[in-house]
Amino acid sequence: MNDPTQTRCPCCNAALTPGLADWHRRCRICGYESAALQPVINDAAAQARIDETARAQALRGLREANFRRLLGWIAQDLPPCAPDVRPRLLDVGAGQGWFVRLARQWPQMRFDVAGIEPDAAARAIAQENGTTLRAGFFPAALVPQERFDAIVFNDSLEHLSAPGAMLGAARAHLLPGGLVVVTLPNARGALYRVACALRRMGLRGPFERLWQVGLPSPHLHYFDPDNLARLAAAQGLDVIRRQRLDSLRYRGLYARIAYARPGKTASSVLIWLALLPLAAMLRALPGDIMALALRAVDTPPGS
Repeated sequence: MNDPTQTRCPCCNAALTPGLADWHRRCRICGYESAALQPVINDAAAQARIDETARAQALRGLREANFRRLLGWIAQDLPPCAPDVRPRLLDVGAGQGWFVRLARQWPQMRFDVAGIEPDAAARAIAQENGTTLRAGFFPAALVPQERFDAIVFNDSLEHLSAPGAMLGAARAHLLPGGLVVVTLPNARGALYRVACALRRMGLRGPFERLWQVGLPSPHLHYFDPDNLARLAAAQGLDVIRRQRLDSLRYRGLYARIAYARPGKTASSVLIWLALLPLAAMLRALPGDIMALALRAVDTPPGS
């Protein structure tokens, strides 16, 4: 659980103030936002709220398109290695194993890939599709001596209760010249700002949906590129790349809305219709998903 007694911002140490819900807090100095919500991974009742088949239909195409972009950036930003060496890559919060499978097949650079996933249902689906993931949480699921060329948090850091400590642990498990790559929602994104405005007007649904309230692993944090860079710097990590990733596309949009709203078909259709014109505009608006590549500050240039 994100500590409900937390009073200081992890990015700038300013006091957190009440936000838009009784579980929501924010930092008025750097813009960081926090949620005192309870993760219930592997809880049967919470898992029943998600249709995993619909979830895969909703997210897989979009996620894999973004994963290809990430792998291209990682291949560019990692230092050169010998032709017979496969860079080691770790996916933290690997879900159903989509990124792990794609990275193993990446034509530009074949990676030696491991994935960690605490959700037993997601691991079981990955196993059915031929991908074995480690059970547990980062970094406890690792052997202390393990090192990687790239450690990737694909939409997982915002679910972890101590994000600064997680970045510090990732740095400790990097090989020289290695990268920490983080993708996660952007507090400056257009959709999130619309959801906040609607919450101020009394409409709770979109705001709670973006925080994933009531799902097994709700969001515990919302960052923007600047305060996340500040959090990383405190752990000895410098930003070497900032990019935006796509957050919506027409194909799979309805399934994405509906997978966590069983029995609410009519309202899901209305939300889908409202989002259709917005999906076309999003490329011209601030992105709702950001990607940052980080490297240890003491890494020599060209390493």
